[in-house]
Amino acid sequence: MIHTLKILNLLLRFILELILLFSLCYWGLHVQLGVFMQIVLGLGLPVLAAVAWGLFISPKASVRVPLFVVLFIEAILFAAAVLCFISSGFVTFAVIFGVLAVVNRFIILKWKQQGFDT
Repeated sequence: MIHTLKILNLLLRFILELILLFSLCYWGLHVQLGVFMQIVLGLGLPVLAAVAWGLFISPKASVRVPLFVVLFIEAILFAAAVLCFISSGFVTFAVIFGVLAVVNRFIILKWKQQGFDT
C-alpha cells in the first residue's frame, strides 16, 4: 500500500511540474507586450524553468547543490507559476496548485523520495 502511495506521489510531482511549465507558457503567450514578446516569453520562460529544473532540482541533476538551494530554486519556480495563474485570472486553481506543490514536496522529503541528504 505504501509503495503505491509513493508512486502516486511521484506521479503527482510529475503532473505539478508539467502544470508549472504550462503556467509559464500560458502567461507568456497572453501577456500584453506585443506578439514578439508573447512568443519570447511564452517559449522562453518554460525553457528557462526546465533548464533550471534539470540542472538543480531533478533527482538526476547535473549540478549537485545542497538541499536548501534545491528548495529555494523550486520555491521560486512554483511561486512564479502561482503568480502566472493569478495574473491570468485562475486564482482558485493557483491556490490549489500551490497547496498541492507544498504538500507534495513535504511528502517527498518525509519519504526521502529525491535522494538528497538532509
